[in-house]
Amino acid sequence: MKVSQPYKMTAEEREQQRQQLLPERTDVPVYKEAFDLLVFVYRTTVGMHRDYRFTLGEEMKRCLGELLTSIYEAKKNSDAAPCLGRALHHCYQAKVLFRVMSELRLLRGWHEAYYIVKLSAISKQLTAWHRYEKRKTKQDAHSTGNI
Repeated sequence: MKVSQPYKMTAEEREQQRQQLLPERTDVPVYKEAFDLLVFVYRTTVGMHRDYRFTLGEEMKRCLGELLTSIYEAKKNSDAAPCLGRALHHCYQAKVLFRVMSELRLLRGWHEAYYIVKLSAISKQLTAWHRYEKRKTKQDAHSTGNI
């Protein structure tokens, strides 16, 4: 497939190319949740007052971008525990930023509900995955006699 003329691609070819860029979006449910939240943040921070949009909004986008990067690294690395630890840290940062946005009443009711549901789902999935990786690391160390 030629990529030199992307404007001549069919819709099906564009979708196929897009899926090749980020195939993990469908492979890892927590990645999908975090990606959906990041897109939601980009859509909803546009309506914020510029003082908050360029501080809290940008910080939330950066934090969620780093969260996605950590999840991607955890998926690719054989030792995922450190990457998941970073991902949990970024998830906590996102929760703090969300709380500040909520206290400042920068979010509509349903926006706030969306943040709560997504951040809760992401946190639960990351915590379970992190626990699993830690147990797996301990079992591997025990089976090889490194304990």
